[in-house]
Amino acid sequence: MNELLTTDEANALIARGCVLHIAGDEQAMRRLKRGNWIGGTTPYMLTHDGGMVERDKVFVTELPVPPDAASTEFVDIGHIPAISVDAPRFGFTLVIMPAMSEVHSIYSLTSANIPGIRDIPLMGWVSGVHADQRDKAKAKVFDGITGEVADDRIVVMRARLPFSKEAKVDIVNLVMPGTGDTFVFDAPSFSVRECEINGKREDLYEYAVRNRIGVHQPLVTEMNGEPICVSLRGVDAETRSVQFFAPVMRGRVYRLGDAVTGYRDRLIRTIKERALHPVLAFNCFHNYAFGGLMAPSPYPLPGPVVFGELAHVLMNQTLVCLSIRNK
Repeated sequence: MNELLTTDEANALIARGCVLHIAGDEQAMRRLKRGNWIGGTTPYMLTHDGGMVERDKVFVTELPVPPDAASTEFVDIGHIPAISVDAPRFGFTLVIMPAMSEVHSIYSLTSANIPGIRDIPLMGWVSGVHADQRDKAKAKVFDGITGEVADDRIVVMRARLPFSKEAKVDIVNLVMPGTGDTFVFDAPSFSVRECEINGKREDLYEYAVRNRIGVHQPLVTEMNGEPICVSLRGVDAETRSVQFFAPVMRGRVYRLGDAVTGYRDRLIRTIKERALHPVLAFNCFHNYAFGGLMAPSPYPLPGPVVFGELAHVLMNQTLVCLSIRNK
């Protein structure tokens, strides 16, 4: 089960005791019954027929674990390291956090230094709201077992797997770092005024204005052999700063990403070439908005469209997948 359902259909699965991941608009999510699930808010979806905005249905993924092998909890800002400390030795961890919250910021700025976080299969996403509600509503996360809803905490599901199975987190990022100017930052931050550009101290705001850097042009670095994107949120004239949707990291070398032509076709081809058959997949809103994924055209990996992707650390413009396979 990995598809859009009515809330009545989703509640039937909840009543059966299925372990579920659910995403949807807040009002639809609030119609769900208590049970063994976690979820977050987003009205943007990718289905087998392409992208869409959905306010009434919810996207439901049934996870292949028995009910007694999964547990849920909220993690507040003072206990973020518990996400990895309490992770199952054999299994996986799902996390969802509300966009633009303090816990979102603190996790994003510190997650790379959480002890043991790279030793566990951890994936997740940042919840959000429709663009027309950005100044009116807050992103939410849901713990189905307790029935609690939060806009200031991380919801976590830990799932144990039998010894014969293993979980694997894959990321697909088609945006490669270009060969142009290099950017190095002093500290992890979502907002930057100055940095080193080609080894010299410069005003990043002036650079962005002068070179007409747009929100569709991410900064890209490499981590463990994978390109990691940080999307621009905007250029703020009042504070003379450049704002990002994920933090830039201290000391890493970034470059502007090369443009990806024919993004949708290349993504689908890459999914097939890598033979990805995940149980759960999230794709970034930037790919949806700028990569042609909102078009009504066949797409192989349905799932919610999200506002930041987690594969241990926060990144943007990425497809993140969770697969479960035999050892």
